[in-house]
Amino acid sequence: MTLRGVKRVWEVCEPHPDVFARDPDPSLFAISLHHVVQGHADRDYTDPERFFSRTYMTRALSDLLERVIGRLAGQGRGAPILRLETPFGGGKTHTMTALYHIARNPEELSEHEVIKPILERLNLRALPTGVHVAVLDGRSLEVRERRINGITIRTLWGELAFQLGGKEGYEMVADADEARIAPGSERLTNLLQRYQPALILIDEVLDYLVKARAVKVGDSNLMEQTASFLGALTAAVSATPQSALIVALPASSLEVPVDDQTVAERIFQHAKKVLGRVELVETPVAQDEVFGVLRRRLFRSVGNERDHKKAVDAMQDYYGEYARFFPDRLRTPDYRARMLQAYPFHPELVDLLYERWGPHPQFQRTRGALRLLALVLRRIWNQRPSSAFLIQPHHIDLADRHIRGEVVRLLDSSMDAIVTGDILQRAKEIERGLGGDYAREELGKGAATCAFLYSISAATREAGATEEEIRTALLRPEINPAMVSEVLGRLREGLWYLRYRDKRYFFTAKPNLNKVILDFESEVTDERVDEALKDWLSKVAGKGERSGFMVEAPAEPQLVPDRAQPTLVLLPMDVDDAAAWMQKAVESAGNGIRTNKNMLVFLVPEKSRLAAIRSAVRRWLALKEVEGSPSFKEMDADDREQVRNQLRDKEAEIEALLKQAYQDIYRPSESGLRKIPSFSPEAIKAKTLDEFVAQVLEKAGELIEQVAPEFIKEMLQIERVKEVPISQATNLVTGTPGQPIPKQPQQAIYKAIQEGVKQGQFAVKVGDKVYVGKEVPEEVLRDSRAVLVPPVSPPTPPLPPETKPVTLRIRTSTKTLYALLVVAEQLRNLDATVALEVHDATGEMSKRRSDIEKLLRDYGCAFEWVEEAKKGGV
Repeated sequence: MTLRGVKRVWEVCEPHPDVFARDPDPSLFAISLHHVVQGHADRDYTDPERFFSRTYMTRALSDLLERVIGRLAGQGRGAPILRLETPFGGGKTHTMTALYHIARNPEELSEHEVIKPILERLNLRALPTGVHVAVLDGRSLEVRERRINGITIRTLWGELAFQLGGKEGYEMVADADEARIAPGSERLTNLLQRYQPALILIDEVLDYLVKARAVKVGDSNLMEQTASFLGALTAAVSATPQSALIVALPASSLEVPVDDQTVAERIFQHAKKVLGRVELVETPVAQDEVFGVLRRRLFRSVGNERDHKKAVDAMQDYYGEYARFFPDRLRTPDYRARMLQAYPFHPELVDLLYERWGPHPQFQRTRGALRLLALVLRRIWNQRPSSAFLIQPHHIDLADRHIRGEVVRLLDSSMDAIVTGDILQRAKEIERGLGGDYAREELGKGAATCAFLYSISAATREAGATEEEIRTALLRPEINPAMVSEVLGRLREGLWYLRYRDKRYFFTAKPNLNKVILDFESEVTDERVDEALKDWLSKVAGKGERSGFMVEAPAEPQLVPDRAQPTLVLLPMDVDDAAAWMQKAVESAGNGIRTNKNMLVFLVPEKSRLAAIRSAVRRWLALKEVEGSPSFKEMDADDREQVRNQLRDKEAEIEALLKQAYQDIYRPSESGLRKIPSFSPEAIKAKTLDEFVAQVLEKAGELIEQVAPEFIKEMLQIERVKEVPISQATNLVTGTPGQPIPKQPQQAIYKAIQEGVKQGQFAVKVGDKVYVGKEVPEEVLRDSRAVLVPPVSPPTPPLPPETKPVTLRIRTSTKTLYALLVVAEQLRNLDATVALEVHDATGEMSKRRSDIEKLLRDYGCAFEWVEEAKKGGV
């Protein structure tokens, strides 16, 4: 996939100048019909030609204008009364403003490009003239008296009459206005017949009813009288051929400006009862027309279609390349058409605002979307991000205080601090820690932002976003979608208010377990971490049951016991000079000199891992505290299960971290300390550290099961010395650094001596009794007087060998390979060739074939493999 020639939206489109206002006016996209009439609104609304040039003519709006114009022109078509009912900023007031301008400015608008098609359908050459207009904006009108041109107006019917016919019109209802008693339909019919064609626009009527409820009128109140008036007015309009009444009602009682929801619902139902029978016109802005509205209202130019197609094709190619990460619908021709319609916006962004946020009581659909998107555009055009092929949900940048204010007000005021802490700080820290494209593309902040935006929903059960939805809202070409899984995993562990339930990510005002655990974690002292770390190290080190080691983890080197048993010593994790620590342990034990130097094996930690290990142990202790706290029982089942899962995960993590830290193995040698290579994959899989060390040493020939009699004879030089105490033979393997380590030193020495005596290589003498060529009881070897001596009847010394070509064949077990190493030292100066033949009846050697071949090639050795037939064949 190539992005050559694909432009960013800020290279293609040109927003309207008012998008870049330094301090955007919240009322920029909020029309007040009263302000339009008074000429106090923005020019985009008061200038008729400018208003229609920036109005996207939806099918519903075009149809409504056609019906009202036809009615006012006397064609007898169209319902006399229309009730606009759309939720939260769905276009009611915008529709009424359009009707107002048509009635007030027929000459100016008759030739406008959006009006001419309507007139053609009505077979009219021009808009009807001489229309009397009454605008009753319930939000701006007061229930107290107002004086104008010497007339005192007290009610909606007084206002209606005055606006339609001035002082003369008012006189027709003056007595009813003065008494605040609603006039009957006959009187209102006479009024309308006298001043038709008449257009009556009533907006925000519920606001007026709320205020009128407080005004007493005899045994009733002004709200009830106003309701009676509205009922009479509908009858009067129906009886007047060239009059039209347009009333806007909200879709629910949530828009009624009363704190008591019960009262709000009563007023709402009261209005519905009066106006509910008239024809209903819903959704001036239909879902598929939103794109056109946003384009027309926010952009001076959206560029050319060629650039639109390149951007959309790039996105669809990306969805195709990573098909398994995205919904199938994103790759369909229908969705491609939606993307082209929505350009420069991604359809997911518009769907989020209209479908998720639209029903929300605090979000005013088209009006709210326009206001928020204007702020988003300003941010994008100022920052010019390279990611903006289309404007996606993640471009709602919560770092911008204006954008954040628009979003946070839909939830709770406390969410501002949550956004700042979780999204702008902790999520940013997570992406910086991951580095690379994670930080460059702001995937931490972006994923958290998307989860937050999808948390806003009128339906609680739909709150939040799946991982697939977050990928769609966040990702764009050249980003590997798999990165989102990594980011979300880190966010789940690091944010304080993000929750994950039923495969959905969402934010709440209640702290999640991360915050609860962190509070407990802050109470864990360093001393408790030290103690717990010792316990964990003891557990992971093992107890030597399978390895044969005595395992020690002393604080000081001289505290390592001096014993004739293989001893694994784990150095402290915070040791500064490991070499000096080990050397001191080799040299001293307690206050004296160490005797069994060769029995020591050291396991040295990688100090750089200490911080991570201590952090994991601290978190584990906090989780244990949470599990044992009274608040644990009050948690919901999901949180309790999450605590238990985190405990299990943290235990596995600590064990793994300790195994990774303790990898370096050292042994004493003649020249100091020697490191043992530990690259064996099998050893790394060991369950405990002592098993790991044992496997490495066995593979290296350093840990053996038995000792060869020849080794004892040669190393102790029995033929020359004549008498050697058996204790000296034991000290040969326990006290001489550099020798292999028998797993059971004393037993291995006794067995080797017994074998050597039986073979006649040397004898055992106790007092006057000499054992040679026969079995020596072990209790004899334990006698402190027992010594090794040459055989009583030494064999005849062999004749000096003749100098002639010879071949030496050696047969032995892999358990005694150390003898071969000793022989190899004696042969290394000869000009000879060596052939080594290894017979492995178990087949285990074939599993290591590639490793063996690599070593042989590295040292220039010729070799061949011979496949042997399995035993037991036919």
